[in-house]
Amino acid sequence: MHTLTLRRSLLLAGLTLTLGGCVTSPPLPPAPTTDEIVQMSKDGIPPAEIIQRLEESRALYPLKASQLAKLREDGVSDEVIDYMQQTLIETERMREAMRERDRMWMYGYPYYPAYPWGYWRRPYR
Repeated sequence: MHTLTLRRSLLLAGLTLTLGGCVTSPPLPPAPTTDEIVQMSKDGIPPAEIIQRLEESRALYPLKASQLAKLREDGVSDEVIDYMQQTLIETERMREAMRERDRMWMYGYPYYPAYPWGYWRRPYR
């Protein structure tokens, strides 16, 4: 009986490892550089296609205001620049929400009892 349980456990572990490798996602296409975005705009590629390429690569561009102004001067459309900024803002909001969620999970909410492992570390008291 014991060997049967051991065999089942080993079979289950083997299947888990084997099938776990099948779940990988394909690699993302490389993110276009700002110079490539300028070149695409100069080549007459519509803003919707440029935005689609940015979406597919999940690219983020933490650019300064002067760099955004230079993109505009170089012929990049407002739609593309707005998309670049909006994705960065949304990503930062999501990261901040996750940090807040983790903080609340660890220390508890301000006016509720904390979790046992975080009570002595609460910054509110």
